[in-house]
Amino acid sequence: MRNLVYTFLLSLLGILPSHACDVCGCGNGGSFFGILPQSHMRFAGVRYRIKNYESHLNSTFFRARENFQTAELWARFYPFKRTQLMVFVPYSLNTQTLYRTETPQRINGLGDVSALFHYNIVNTFWDSTSHKVDQTLLIGGGVKAPTGKFRYVEDGSEVANANFQLGTGSVDFVLNAIYNLRYQNWGANVDVSYKINTTNPNQYRFANRTSGSISVFRTVSLSSLTLMPNVGVYAERFGYDTKNGTKNTFTGGVLSTANVGFELYYKKISAGVTYQTPLYQHLSDGDLKLKNTTTTHITFLF
Repeated sequence: MRNLVYTFLLSLLGILPSHACDVCGCGNGGSFFGILPQSHMRFAGVRYRIKNYESHLNSTFFRARENFQTAELWARFYPFKRTQLMVFVPYSLNTQTLYRTETPQRINGLGDVSALFHYNIVNTFWDSTSHKVDQTLLIGGGVKAPTGKFRYVEDGSEVANANFQLGTGSVDFVLNAIYNLRYQNWGANVDVSYKINTTNPNQYRFANRTSGSISVFRTVSLSSLTLMPNVGVYAERFGYDTKNGTKNTFTGGVLSTANVGFELYYKKISAGVTYQTPLYQHLSDGDLKLKNTTTTHITFLF
């Protein structure tokens, strides 16, 4: 009889494989802008990002591979002098595959649309005089709308996990500062963000998140082609999510990555790729591991 009950419970777990906890990678993590195309010009283009995780590391039954893919329309405009508007419209495909079954579960659709305003405190590219050192400093913030699906169906057809959803289900806010420094063929980029999350209609609140990056780059000019190899580091920290005011202790953590990238400029076209690999991480109390992140883009300047 006891074996029969045990078999029945395992069968239920097989139907609902991810209901145990919220140890899961997250496609709604900290934003990584990288080195933006020329800061004095408008642009529009597409970014494509892949994140790979392993989750439930301490469980033979629930251990899984997770893949988050996002294709994102992004654009920058200057509605007012010294004020830039950046808009992001993502479409995501999230996949979780349990090692014991090798059966993937997927969710796809529109993610959370966001917009950021920055004010150019300093931008020497707009000056009529030449400078030995060029620099830009932008400070601003923005809002993320709950356009991505969060109200998942708990029937086993999707992964019932808050971190696996296409959006946060809440209106969230971002504070951000970007600094660029250029001297001859060398330059540096610093990006710092603080994301403030609110409670969604499911009474789930993602933790606020602090993130930042620093990159060093060099430009190499070949006639009308400009190459820009770059290296840097990225770091983020976030606390526990809450459900009905109660902390979700399967969330939270710190992460730092090493970044290596390559940008290419040809006339009014910019393209690039950035690869991130973890330097240090402690996510979900060690039960979640980021394997790598790759971001590519093609962007048109105007």
